[in-house]
Amino acid sequence: MIDSTATWSEFLDAVAARAPTPGGGAVAAAAGALAAAMGEMVLNYSLGKKDLATHAATFEDALAQLHRARQLLLRLVVEDQAAYEALTAARKQGDATARDAALLTAIRVPQSIAATAAAVLEQAERVAPVANRWLLSDLAVWAELAMATIRCAGYNVRGNHADAFEAADAGRFSRWCDDLTRRSVATLCRTLAQVWKRIEA
Repeated sequence: MIDSTATWSEFLDAVAARAPTPGGGAVAAAAGALAAAMGEMVLNYSLGKKDLATHAATFEDALAQLHRARQLLLRLVVEDQAAYEALTAARKQGDATARDAALLTAIRVPQSIAATAAAVLEQAERVAPVANRWLLSDLAVWAELAMATIRCAGYNVRGNHADAFEAADAGRFSRWCDDLTRRSVATLCRTLAQVWKRIEA
């Protein structure tokens, strides 16, 4: 199992290998961690600038939240692999109760990835009007990576619920994904509008 001690090259080799883990969920979590790290860079270049001093408290709070999100997303890289392995084992055992419990975990993990990425994206919108203007392209990368994480984690939620749950339960998970994606797209659009407004000013 690949964890945070792996090098970047080792992680990519593991993803590329003919093995089920790390798969799409772990990759989505890694992308979310990159989004958070990009945000931290933007904020670190915004803090300490005299002309942005009135926003220092906002930057510090956002920085702390992004750091926590990055650490959580790195843990979710591991949790996604563990969830898949537990689900595979439960299916082999033929125990429907154990399978359903493992399947629910395999859904909850990408839900957590998506929800954390949505919080990362919200921080981008929060600081877009005032962050260091020389880092606006990096802020856009931050926001786009967070949005990609939300979408990709949503695919994992849908893929895991599709073959096992009652229609009502499957529909509930699908609606959750649709709602989060819709709200996040709106957040992304507002964020990028601020970025381009400031770039073109």
